[in-house]
Amino acid sequence: MPVGLESGDRNFLIVSGASLAALTAATLVLAPPPAERPEGFTSSYSTATGGSNAAYLLLGDLGYSVERWSRSPAELPRDGSAVVVLADPVFPASSDERAALRQFAVAGGRLVVTGASGAALLGETGVKAGRDSPDWRRFPAESPSPITRGAPEIAMTTGVRWTDSAPDHLRLYGDSGGATVVSFPIGRGIIVWWADSGPLTNSGLTEASNLGLFLNSVGPQISPGRRQRTALESPAPVIRPTRVLWDEYFHGERLGFWSYLGKTPVPWLLVQLALVFAGIIFSYGRRSGPLRPPAQESRLSPLEFVETLGDLYQRKGAAAGALEIAYQRFRSQLARRLGASSGAQARELYRGARERLGWTVPGLWETLQACEQGVTDAHLSNARSLSLIQDLHDYSRRLGLSRGTL
Repeated sequence: MPVGLESGDRNFLIVSGASLAALTAATLVLAPPPAERPEGFTSSYSTATGGSNAAYLLLGDLGYSVERWSRSPAELPRDGSAVVVLADPVFPASSDERAALRQFAVAGGRLVVTGASGAALLGETGVKAGRDSPDWRRFPAESPSPITRGAPEIAMTTGVRWTDSAPDHLRLYGDSGGATVVSFPIGRGIIVWWADSGPLTNSGLTEASNLGLFLNSVGPQISPGRRQRTALESPAPVIRPTRVLWDEYFHGERLGFWSYLGKTPVPWLLVQLALVFAGIIFSYGRRSGPLRPPAQESRLSPLEFVETLGDLYQRKGAAAGALEIAYQRFRSQLARRLGASSGAQARELYRGARERLGWTVPGLWETLQACEQGVTDAHLSNARSLSLIQDLHDYSRRLGLSRGTL
């Protein structure tokens, strides 16, 4: 025979279901929408005209060991075996992150940085902003360099120019307003700066000699395991493919495990599961805990008894009877205290209180006389009876006859 739910369990299930529905609705309404990146955002994930997904995939096809970097610059390798591409970084670097990037280059790494934001990321101040051009503008090579080899002319749309004329800053491309491509050594490494990330974007990679500039800036690719020609020749060195780290950290992709989960509905799901689990534990505890009968208040409490007794006396008009009960109890307690017989008269009790208990406060004898007369008065009023009972209670307390009430 199926057992029906108790009202408490039914209410609990209703409240839990309503809470779960409300939380689900709040998740749908309040959950932030997916982050929308602006058009032209130079991300290796983007296939838009301003994205760089084509350049990223091209490096992999050419044999480079290319990967997206979404960790702190402090974790960059320090063995001089990597190239870091910082294409128009969006978020600024802290002082520690800026120092880590420079330490990476000093140790022999290569940094390919684009845009005014890239120069600011490295702490370089010799950059002048200008008006961007809606069309591609061409810039000829100005200095012979491994970076300009096979790339006599590049195209950009930016108005940013490098104006710092430090002796170690090699101007590679530019115009009368300043340089658009600069390289300079730092420690055992090198920094290559572009005024614009256009040459590596999906739309700009095929303009002029932009592809050559991009590959030259990243550096040559040497295939591993070169074959030995003869046994007399010295063995060719085995060189690993150039490792290219395409930065997405300064594009906002700082994905540890918990930061990744924070961008998904998983936290809301965990909250719902926690509520369901708490409901299960609570329900199980209610059904598996010790059974105790509900506490019921007794209908025979002392206060209720007194009120009921008072109502009976009031309906009967037996004020003298109520006084008699209180008076007889007072006399019995006083006689027990004095060691007198229970049938002692009021005068004997009063005299004993004065002589044995040292009672000298006036009023006790008058109260005893009034009680003697009241218990025989059939017309005694309720107010007079109550006043005398209160006096007896007060004398009982002051004489130390009883700790309770009459």
